[in-house]
Amino acid sequence: MQRTILDFPRNARRVYTAVKHVFETRTRFCNIQCDDIHFIIEARRGWFISPMSESVKIKVVATGTEQSQVVIESSSQSVLNLLNIDANKKNVTDLSDFIQNEVWKLVGDAEVKLRK
Repeated sequence: MQRTILDFPRNARRVYTAVKHVFETRTRFCNIQCDDIHFIIEARRGWFISPMSESVKIKVVATGTEQSQVVIESSSQSVLNLLNIDANKKNVTDLSDFIQNEVWKLVGDAEVKLRK
């Protein structure tokens, strides 16, 4: 399992909503489960029995009134994926870069004012 943490100087509800929107509209993950109470998103990429399948868990945690962290965890769903150890590390890096870029577009004050 690989894990990374992203910091955002915005409140947790705003960041969670942006991350959820990114997952629902701009990624190739399937079986996306969103827990709007605990700010957790779980998703899967690839077929369940595929050796290259991956499970991702995203959790948004408030660290202050206007501070939050996004915790990204990736794990293989198949035992066969143990042969490809660095796959999850690369996937977490790519996903964290993607989320950081997309979330900043959605949580910026200018973007929020346009949506009101």
